Amino acid sequence: MRKSSSIWIAMSVTVALLAGCSGSGGQSGQTTAPGASPDTAKPLTVEIDRWFPSTVEYPAPEKNVVLQQVKKDLNIDLKYTVTAGKSDDWRAKLGTRVSANDLPDVIYFFNMADYRTASSQGYIIPLNDLLNDKNMPSNMKWVTPDMLNSMTDDNGKYYAIPVRPSPSILGYFIRKDWLDTLNLKVPETVEDFARVAAAFANEDPDRNGKKDTYGFTASGCMTCQDYWGLMGPFTGNINPNEFIADGDKTIQGGFTSPQLRSYLQYMNKLMKDGVLDPDIATNDGNRKTQKIEQGQAGIFMYTGDYPRNIEANMKKLNPKAELVYVPALTGPAGKVSPVPKSGVTNAIGITLKAAQDPEKVKRIMELVNWTYGGIGQELMLFGEEGVNHKKTNGKVSEIIDGKQNDYLSVYNLNGGISTLFSDPDVLKLKYKDAKELDVIQQMIASVGKANPVYSIGAKERPDLMNDIKKYREEMLAKFIYGSVSTDDAGWNDYVKTHNEKYKGNQVREAMLNDLKKAGVIQ
Repeated sequence: MRKSSSIWIAMSVTVALLAGCSGSGGQSGQTTAPGASPDTAKPLTVEIDRWFPSTVEYPAPEKNVVLQQVKKDLNIDLKYTVTAGKSDDWRAKLGTRVSANDLPDVIYFFNMADYRTASSQGYIIPLNDLLNDKNMPSNMKWVTPDMLNSMTDDNGKYYAIPVRPSPSILGYFIRKDWLDTLNLKVPETVEDFARVAAAFANEDPDRNGKKDTYGFTASGCMTCQDYWGLMGPFTGNINPNEFIADGDKTIQGGFTSPQLRSYLQYMNKLMKDGVLDPDIATNDGNRKTQKIEQGQAGIFMYTGDYPRNIEANMKKLNPKAELVYVPALTGPAGKVSPVPKSGVTNAIGITLKAAQDPEKVKRIMELVNWTYGGIGQELMLFGEEGVNHKKTNGKVSEIIDGKQNDYLSVYNLNGGISTLFSDPDVLKLKYKDAKELDVIQQMIASVGKANPVYSIGAKERPDLMNDIKKYREEMLAKFIYGSVSTDDAGWNDYVKTHNEKYKGNQVREAMLNDLKKAGVIQ
């Protein structure tokens, strides 16, 4: 469904939405259709479609306190449609739904590129009149004009509700027991990383007499978080997009930069030497985790938390297994953290399907507001008392460890507990173990110095970007695996195809114009 064929639908419901949503900024508890009672009115079904990197177990609906409380407080029968594993599988399924006009009511976008694709294709609605500085839900006063501006298109429209930004929690972890066995230290540079990873692949670190280990594993998407800690020390940025360093006005980096070429040459040598898991381009999150837990790889990126469950499962096979954190590595571009600056990285879109029912839009706005305060926030973040957490004097005082908490990360619409990590009491509540707390604090403190262009004024135009993004991803994989050479001939052919056939020059020109309009560059 393209914007040209669907925008009239959004226009036709605007007046009805304004009338139906005028109370969306109210307190939680303004929950049912006019004149209805939560006890007698039929719950309104709201379907949320989202991606999640791995499969988790969910409580039965009748025992799920989050779903039951949503139904009680908001009279919403909340349904989640979750695609676990590779994010491209989710994109394919969502694309099929869009083509078949079988939209969900809400889409949780885990990155802003997918959000911009959806907004350009016209199956989510603009929210300028429903969410602004004069009409902000009661629990969402943290939303700033800058956040909304970062989500706008060329016409100043934004098509989703920003999810509360949080400190990014991610970093590399390494098998300390393997380091000790081989008398090695935690790597500090990209050269150290290569040597240690090669030793893990070639020197039998688990002492089982077999050559069955790799230095590093990842889960597909050659530009995603798994590689940021290696890419940054070469390019100066966590990903290959152009960026501006703090205190500078110069555009740096990019998918055709010599710095990215150097990184790809480094990765190709690791692949050729048998250091990398050969399935890095095809693993999904579940397979990556299995390989780590089963002792097939010694270094990996972990995001969003401390990998305590992975470490616990490793110990079931090898009681001596132990993980330690790898601080930011140093490379040709200096010491560059894989941790990006905080900004709007997730967003909640309301679809054209939901927009046909103004009451549903009103209830969705109330649902999001509900997740940011009172019982709603507590349930989304901490789950059920006695199952997911304990309380002292009516306040959450302990999080009960275990996989029973995993589903909360799928359900939350408010960015998760890390959005509250500016509160030291919340941080200590989440991380009781001193080792874990220290690692998380290091991650929070190591935010990178680069400002990616798409977070400071450039608009990611799907009409230009969709094809080139696929080409970039394919070519990065080919360079790393060695099916295309990074020699002058191979690289120059890539640059020419990138800039001409896939309109890389147009993409860059549009980006530069956006940054000039925003006053970022002259």
